Amino acid sequence: MRRLLTVVATLALSGATLVPTATTAQASTLHPVGSATYSAGRDLTAVVHYPKDLDGHKYPVVLMSHGLWITCADKQAWEDQDYEKLSAWPCPAGTPEIPSYSGYDYLGQALATQGMIVISIDANSTIDLMGEEQDAARASLINQHLAMWQQLSARGTGPLAGKLKDHGKAIDFRGHADLADVGLMGHSRGGRGTLLEAADVNQKNWPAGVRIKAVVPLAAAEPYAPDDNPDNAEYDNYRITDIPVASFVGSCDRAVDGHLAYLGAHNKAPYYEYYVHGANHDFYNTQWSPSSGQVGAYDDAELDPPRPSPGHCLADDDHQRSDKQLTETQQRLVSTTYLSAFFRRYLLGDTRSNSILNGSIKPLGAFSTIDVHVDLP
Repeated sequence: MRRLLTVVATLALSGATLVPTATTAQASTLHPVGSATYSAGRDLTAVVHYPKDLDGHKYPVVLMSHGLWITCADKQAWEDQDYEKLSAWPCPAGTPEIPSYSGYDYLGQALATQGMIVISIDANSTIDLMGEEQDAARASLINQHLAMWQQLSARGTGPLAGKLKDHGKAIDFRGHADLADVGLMGHSRGGRGTLLEAADVNQKNWPAGVRIKAVVPLAAAEPYAPDDNPDNAEYDNYRITDIPVASFVGSCDRAVDGHLAYLGAHNKAPYYEYYVHGANHDFYNTQWSPSSGQVGAYDDAELDPPRPSPGHCLADDDHQRSDKQLTETQQRLVSTTYLSAFFRRYLLGDTRSNSILNGSIKPLGAFSTIDVHVDLP
């Protein structure tokens, strides 16, 4: 993982290899990064990556929400496929929690380097809920975290006051987090939760002073509808028309379909879809990826349909086509590069990112094929 972060930082600094300088942070705007964790009550836990040069700056906020997966690292229960034990909440004494929320640390560090405060929240407490009830619970968690950050940044008060420390040193975020400039990233079921959170009909629920300006459903679980009619009322609670959205679909993803075409039906803000050939579902989260050694971590591209050859998958949209699968590192470079471009464009106002977002520049073409669909109003 250290090597991956070094590569990402080098690309952002030099612009010479995979990511052009014109679409990334220049050396003068890169920031040293710190990290902290907090727990403000049983179900309000998060890891934070932030630019350490807070003085004189007010940074946009990116909040990330992980997907639905087992919660408890019980090796024997995994061998026995005992999901009652694996999905307990809270985990029994002596059984560690699977910290899915820390699986995007690589992304948090990369975004913080470019001038964003990144908060990845623990959503394991929603494990027992199903359907839209879980999505609503996830949206509620997002609002609770954003409300705490609004209090912390505006007045230095609230449940987070004095709780954020980096290597034992208290961090004063007062006046430094811009809650009127927020981006959301949700992976898997977290993606569906962020769609509900940002939907037109639910924006009235945002905490006072909070404004969400960009949304990324990353390999998101798609909202249910009985047909492909984009005007189906089933989509209404997940319909975003006035906020830029960038969704990601993987051809080797065996967990979700991921297509959110209904978002392009009535959008008044840009909608992007990135179809990533060779991307599976789990490699976006390091805790879910085989190299972590975590309980339950695996490569979901191994699931049906079977591989046509080693290192390849049958594409989800065409079982006659074989796509070369991306490695863990390559897939995370995709998410880091394209999410950086998207959030730089819509949170930092950096229009130089447009060439990546619209597909006119393909910075990772040396090892990836990404089909870009752009729906501009």
